[in-house]
Amino acid sequence: MSPASPKTSPPSGADHRGSARRDVLVPAKLLCGELWAACEVVNVSVGGARLRVECGDYAPGQELCLEIEFCGRLPGKAVWVRGDELGLTFSCDPAVTAEALIALATYG
Repeated sequence: MSPASPKTSPPSGADHRGSARRDVLVPAKLLCGELWAACEVVNVSVGGARLRVECGDYAPGQELCLEIEFCGRLPGKAVWVRGDELGLTFSCDPAVTAEALIALATYG
């Protein structure tokens, strides 16, 4: 993992997301460098996800990869980190993310 920078909170006030999010509680894995950590997807949209992480020291801007069973891997970057939660914005094509979310709805 890269050295930690100061933790930041998500912006307060208005929701700045470009797509609707759905609340889910789905187990997943988060890849940081060469290390996998268990996590839980709290909510998800085509643009990103809110994750609850079990361990690790994450920082905004850090490149990560989320793996959800039946959905595959979704690369992205940490946008904010607060305690044991972080916001991940996906860096893959939104069409790829949409297919993954359809798989989650179907099989998850």
